[in-house]
Amino acid sequence: MFTSTLHQSVRVALRLGSRPRHRTRAQLEQARSVHQLRDLPAPTLEQLANKPRLTPCDVIEAESSAMGAAQFSPAHQLSRWTSSPTTLLLIQKRDDPRTTAAMGTILTHLREHYPHLRLIVEPHTALEHPAFEDLIITSAGDEGLLPLHTSMVLTLGGDGTILHVSNLFSQGECPPVLSFSMGSLGFLLPFHIDALSSALENTLKGPVSVLNRMRLACTPVSTHGQVLDRCTKAVGEAGWQVMNEVTLHRGRHAHLTVVDAFFDGQHLTEAVADGLLVSTPTGSTAYSLSAGGPISHPETDAFLLTPIAPRSLSFRTVILPGRGQVRLEISPLARSSAELSVDGREVCLLNARESVIIAKSPYPIPCIERSGGESGWVRDINSLLQFNVGFRNKSLIGHGMV
Repeated sequence: MFTSTLHQSVRVALRLGSRPRHRTRAQLEQARSVHQLRDLPAPTLEQLANKPRLTPCDVIEAESSAMGAAQFSPAHQLSRWTSSPTTLLLIQKRDDPRTTAAMGTILTHLREHYPHLRLIVEPHTALEHPAFEDLIITSAGDEGLLPLHTSMVLTLGGDGTILHVSNLFSQGECPPVLSFSMGSLGFLLPFHIDALSSALENTLKGPVSVLNRMRLACTPVSTHGQVLDRCTKAVGEAGWQVMNEVTLHRGRHAHLTVVDAFFDGQHLTEAVADGLLVSTPTGSTAYSLSAGGPISHPETDAFLLTPIAPRSLSFRTVILPGRGQVRLEISPLARSSAELSVDGREVCLLNARESVIIAKSPYPIPCIERSGGESGWVRDINSLLQFNVGFRNKSLIGHGMV
């Protein structure tokens, strides 16, 4: 579908409509100078070793910058590039005219001010911006190639774009992510699109403030402890990388599911509920919060075990240290299988005595933050969640007292 539509757009953009319609895909892509990521030569071991990365630096080294006086925890670090970024992956929200127009502005800015950067885009971005040359298109199945070629990721849209980035890099290390919003509210969007020029310049030049958002490493296993073949979706050595939460849910089945939860090999509890989820601090304001879980600061080194509509009214969220391992096993007492999903995406069904093993991932999402001492998290829980906002007394409003 994409190939056909892309060819049509290229014909229009390059005014090839009057030429023969039997032009090959290669001819059309050569005419527009677009490339497929899978067709690029693989980087050498030396190139991979010298790939641009953000590494923590001493605050004193950057005291002349606006971030020099800020205090940084192990999760929130001041970092600089080992070498200048070479390749930028652009991720935009789909089917949104405002976002499409803004992405056009971003592409124009990058071509004018950073012509040396290679730009990787998804098919819908290439389709919506046919006038731009030398784009590299990544398609489904390229997830193993993206980490080899990408120095940094730029997202435009809502929080879902960053979850999508986490999914694209679900097999291992994720590059630094610079996120822009269109004025919409989101917990993971520190920059507005109006700040594009300064935010991009400061990020590429460095040093930058980086918040390493914890991810979970999730691995479904059989009754014998082997990775479940029917669930495997390119599960790497560290498992799937999950940004928000891992969920076991009864799904469409009528009966409550029964899950045995273990922590570091010890039986913690038997959960009889609609489901059970393990979330990161970042995911604490997502599904976990809706299920009655607490709000956790994103720098907290812990994960949250939260029941979904439990039969026992005394079952509340348990906060577990990030150093440990959680195993959720479908009990033989369960009357049906349970749906395993990660970050809202259904993976497979788990049957009795099958498990999912969850631990802290060695590959967090490095999110580039605003400089200075203001905490975006504090701002967000107040503006987005209206944290601890009380009810106004209507009887006093008319007297100008509130």
